[in-house]
Amino acid sequence: MISWDLIKKHKLGIPLLWDITMVFVVLGNLALIIFDLSYLSLRPFYFHKFPEILKLYDKPILGIESHRTTTAYTDLVDDLKYLTQLRDDDFRENQRKITREEIYKILTSLKSQVSNEKFDSLYANFESAIQIEDVQLRRKKVEETLVQLNDFFSVLEETDEITTLSELSEKYAFINRLSIETNESKEILSIFQKMDKRMLEIVETNPFAMSGQTKFLSEIQTNIKNEYQTHKTKARDIKLRQELDPVLNRDRIPSTVVAFAWFWRDQNRSLEEKIDFFNSNFREYFALNYYRAISSDGNPVNNYLLLDAPFLFFFLAEFIISWLIAIRKKSYIAWFLYPIYHWYDVLGLIPIATFRFFRLVRVYKIYLMLQTNQFTRILGNDLISKTLRYYSNIIKEEISDIVTIQILTETQNEVKSGNSLDQLVNAIDQNRDELKKVAIKNIAKSAQNPNLQALIQNLVTEVSERVSANMKPISLLPKEMQANLTKQISLTIYNAISQATVAMATDPSGIKSIENLIDYLIDEMIVFAQDPDMVKLNTNITVALIENTKKSIGEKKWLKAEIGNS
Repeated sequence: MISWDLIKKHKLGIPLLWDITMVFVVLGNLALIIFDLSYLSLRPFYFHKFPEILKLYDKPILGIESHRTTTAYTDLVDDLKYLTQLRDDDFRENQRKITREEIYKILTSLKSQVSNEKFDSLYANFESAIQIEDVQLRRKKVEETLVQLNDFFSVLEETDEITTLSELSEKYAFINRLSIETNESKEILSIFQKMDKRMLEIVETNPFAMSGQTKFLSEIQTNIKNEYQTHKTKARDIKLRQELDPVLNRDRIPSTVVAFAWFWRDQNRSLEEKIDFFNSNFREYFALNYYRAISSDGNPVNNYLLLDAPFLFFFLAEFIISWLIAIRKKSYIAWFLYPIYHWYDVLGLIPIATFRFFRLVRVYKIYLMLQTNQFTRILGNDLISKTLRYYSNIIKEEISDIVTIQILTETQNEVKSGNSLDQLVNAIDQNRDELKKVAIKNIAKSAQNPNLQALIQNLVTEVSERVSANMKPISLLPKEMQANLTKQISLTIYNAISQATVAMATDPSGIKSIENLIDYLIDEMIVFAQDPDMVKLNTNITVALIENTKKSIGEKKWLKAEIGNS
């Protein structure tokens, strides 16, 4: 957290401004990276709540476009809706007028580009046709002229304007056909047949697969089949398949196609009700499907670098400046070691999506920056700091526990192989000389230690008294003299042994004897380590000890901790 009181008392120096800038730039870059990585999975959410994001990010950055196959089906549904709207005379006449005006604009534009007498004549005919007062005659003359115009342009090189002219001409003819009531049923049937073919293509090719949204196709199929199942009869199903057979030319028609064919031809619902039902239950799945363009390298288009480039230049400049500062301060032995010590920054500067992960390290650098800056209190006692510390401790404990348990498990496996005791004995064997020196040094030191001597003398006195009490009395000596004699003899023997030990530890022959004794003991240990029973016992005990250690480490200590005490 920023200490604003300290900032008020001090001037905003370059180091502080740089730290604040770095914090916001790094957090902004990380937010952008997370947004890009999660975009496709969260795209349905943006589709509902923030559709503007799709316009800004779909095609410009990821090359995403509406899939032609699924869009073609929803366009046919829109044609049906448009057809129902054309039933209104005022709406139909208004649409006819708008279409004529759009056609006239296209022709006017083409007139400035095409120099041809025939086209000039057709253009003049169109101008005169739209001026005719009689409605029926005007429709007829305009439509005839449009047919001639499209025939004229069909032999020329196709352009966007020529294509648009053809589409508008078809729309104008479509509106005129629907002016006759008997033609509506024919147009509806024609649209239904086109929808049948599109649905067959969707089922057979699965256009949802490329975008990883096959689940949407499954939802569409399940929902329409459930709807059809409530009304399905054997006779109805056979009749539908017979009607679809000449249209689709298939021996086996998928049940999804049959179900949709029934849905659009159902006589129990009006066309408006069917369109509303489709929009409520299916349109979203069709609209969410997309096609993603493929770049020259064979991978999906990804222009994320366009957004990331400013951050890359900023971090590159920061890296170079930090390098120069490190050279000036002689922070490293050689000037070229800075990139080696900061290898994660180097990898993070590579403009490839795979290496963006290394920029997460900058979060830790920000943490250190804020921790050492005098204007921040990232290690304060406020609730936010305690919460950060609490969860960071959880992460550290979990990671360290995983690593430690893995090491102990590997140790257990090594112990189970039966080599642990041999390794221990070999380690002792390899340090024979050092063991001999330590043993001789400590023997002499212990024998001359006054505290140890006093302790042992007390023990000898106590033992001699017990022995004297349990001995049979000697008839020639009084009991008290007998006890005192036993004590003196014991102490004399201890002193003699102690002196002999000191002499042995300092005398060359005595040292040699001690060394021989140590060699003997180590040789016996080597033989002892090869005993199968001993190896088995050592393995069982060691594995059990390590297992208990793992259980202790695996205990979730952070569960007992509280945020306030972190």
